[in-house]
Amino acid sequence: MAGLTVDAIVIGAGMAGLGAADELRRRGRSVAVVEAAPGFGGLARSILVAGEPIEPYYHHIFPQDRETRDLIERLGLGDRLEWRKGPMAVMHEGRTFPFDSPLDVLRFSPLSPLQRIRLAAATGVQLFRPDRAHLNRASVSTEGPRWFGRRGYDTLWRPLLEAKFGEHADAVAMAWLVARIRQRGGSRKATGDRLGYLKGSLGALVEAYAARLVADGIDLRASARVRELRRTAEGWEVGVEGPDGRTSLTASVVIACISGPILDQIVELPGPYASAVRAIPYRGIVCVLLELSRPLSDYYWVNVTDRLGLGCVGIIEHTNFIPADRYGGSTIVYLAHYVECDGPVWNATPDELVDAVIPALRALNPAFARDWIVDVHVNRDPYAQPVPKVGGPMPGLPLETGLPGLFHASLAHIYPDDRGVSKALALGLRAAQAAETYLAGVG
Repeated sequence: MAGLTVDAIVIGAGMAGLGAADELRRRGRSVAVVEAAPGFGGLARSILVAGEPIEPYYHHIFPQDRETRDLIERLGLGDRLEWRKGPMAVMHEGRTFPFDSPLDVLRFSPLSPLQRIRLAAATGVQLFRPDRAHLNRASVSTEGPRWFGRRGYDTLWRPLLEAKFGEHADAVAMAWLVARIRQRGGSRKATGDRLGYLKGSLGALVEAYAARLVADGIDLRASARVRELRRTAEGWEVGVEGPDGRTSLTASVVIACISGPILDQIVELPGPYASAVRAIPYRGIVCVLLELSRPLSDYYWVNVTDRLGLGCVGIIEHTNFIPADRYGGSTIVYLAHYVECDGPVWNATPDELVDAVIPALRALNPAFARDWIVDVHVNRDPYAQPVPKVGGPMPGLPLETGLPGLFHASLAHIYPDDRGVSKALALGLRAAQAAETYLAGVG
């Protein structure tokens, strides 16, 4: 529809973008959503593996994810939500240690008994620590050893942080690490360490949500890449390139649910906001999904502290969480890498990525052989992880860009939390509320 005019345009149809569009429509606004990818859902989208939809970037649902659970119920998918055990472990120096409970921490033999007690006690204390402002100002490299002990921090947390954040690891704010500990701790408290999964994958949620939004009158477009974002006397003009060529949409307000570097490419941001988004480094994700002919281990999630050749930080055996018969009997294993997008891992071939992690796979199962691998799927996203640097702009990054009627809602705006469907939905709601306030003021 060339020349479409609506109250609001949402750029990006990840869960934040869909949530923002939903809320604005519920408030009576006309909305269009444009998404550059062929499908919707962003990092929560699904692909087909062994004939079954599955997330390319491994997802589960925490019991405290109220926004996700509410949406599942609202869309009539509640009977698909399963709660299952997901055993966790840590791989250290080629050995695997269960890591599901405080007792497992106290049995973690790479540390002395006193070091284990300190690590377990300090981890428990993080669940209740107040003073978020202090945590924002303190780096993990100073606070971590002080709380967990030098040996505990260097053995467990430091290698995991280095694998996730690379050269920025020492500068990560302690608030981020505390939020991770609280997230997992909240899961244990709520369900005895059970995690949720939607039968049919999160793709089923995305498809149902998109269909509902279209039925509610939202103009939802895939394969529609924004090439230009221009402020006009009437509001905003959004230049879009799609399968049928170029078109432009106009609206009074725009919500950009995309990463800061992408927004910075399509519009001239005011100096202060441009400086803020440019000060946030991003790490990409390279996620390898293996189909194996037989099971690998007894664990769902293995955090890898060992330095593997291409920096694998996690081995997630999905079929120790969801039954393998759902995938035609195949064992499904994810290999997670957080990387610089100009580094060797970003451009590594599937064979190179697999070869680098074979020592870890054999540490999990000495019988593992390369011919167990039936198929390999590699997925990449360049802006999967903003780096929450101490002293950086993320704690106070506003939704308002400084340009009238342009709002920005990205992964950097959910600090100190990491990405997740519930966090994205909550962010979309915040952005829609801010946009509605603006619309009410100019209307």
